Amino acid sequence: MGEKTITIVHGSPYEQGVQQGQALVDLIADNIKTLRENVEKCGCNMERYVLFMDKNAAFLQRECPDQIEEIKGIADGSGMKYEDILFINIPTYFMLQYFSQECSMILARGKATADGETYLIKNRDMRIPLQQVVIERHYDNGKIISEVNGAGIITYPGIGINSDGLALTTTGFWSKKAHIELDEVEKRHIFVNIHLPLTRCRSVMEVIAHLENLPRMNGLNIIAVDKDDAALIETTRNDMTVVHDDGSGIMFRTNHYLFEKNVCLNPDFSEYPSTFMRFKRINELLAQRLGKIRFQDLFRILSDHENEPVNSICRHPNALSVVETVSTTLVELEDKELWTTLDNPCLCLRRSCLF
Repeated sequence: MGEKTITIVHGSPYEQGVQQGQALVDLIADNIKTLRENVEKCGCNMERYVLFMDKNAAFLQRECPDQIEEIKGIADGSGMKYEDILFINIPTYFMLQYFSQECSMILARGKATADGETYLIKNRDMRIPLQQVVIERHYDNGKIISEVNGAGIITYPGIGINSDGLALTTTGFWSKKAHIELDEVEKRHIFVNIHLPLTRCRSVMEVIAHLENLPRMNGLNIIAVDKDDAALIETTRNDMTVVHDDGSGIMFRTNHYLFEKNVCLNPDFSEYPSTFMRFKRINELLAQRLGKIRFQDLFRILSDHENEPVNSICRHPNALSVVETVSTTLVELEDKELWTTLDNPCLCLRRSCLF
């Protein structure tokens, strides 16, 4: 990674926003341009789109004013319009074309790994390929958070870790069977925003308590891990199911549910083969390395191209699929380190073996 993709910020939310705006101005401008072009290309009603966005921004102003202050700081620091920065931060664009963000995530820890360490890794797959960056946040209370997200976007990071040793990541859930009330945009988060528990929580149990009271329009799969505990959390609009690590040390998800309570909401295979095929392939590859999984094994798994061109784990845009992997990020919990490619992992991995 170059220096331009790792941004260290300090101080109040507004001050952190100003620093991001100044450091990432070109990438932010690129994300605004890319997003506007894709939204307009979809042919949606822009008046309704902006109204939906503004209603959710009003909700954030009431519930998370620090985030609105940071958005204002990004606008001032970059010299761009506040409305443009808000445009890329309210993820209405994930609701175009029956949603658009996919992902694959894996947790390996304890006896599943060769060294007993804890690894959390995620491929972020997007239909709109926004420029990704690493933001390292230093707060006045001494807390530090590292997150990977789109440049200029502070809401809904893909993965993160805080200085308390808590790491979180998500994968989206998309199904026509999951009911969505668009009118609720004025009183709910569009998705679970993991920046909030990374800021407010110190442990897996605190994350679970946080989610119990978090109003949301859509469900997500979440993995939360600390030094003592790990949990896979399937959230729906009004409920959640939690399963803690049973000692196997392995948890993973793509974009559907597996817990019995929620599987009735899953799309059919014919509607969404990718999520089922990626899950099956990850399971096969993990089984080959169980008990001896290493840092580099996880990057290799998320670089896999089996079932190309549409249903592979590592995804490239092509004539049949416009979804692409925009970053692969791994958190090593014990060392509190975050590693990321900010591109397809297969393009960034380099290996030389001497026998």
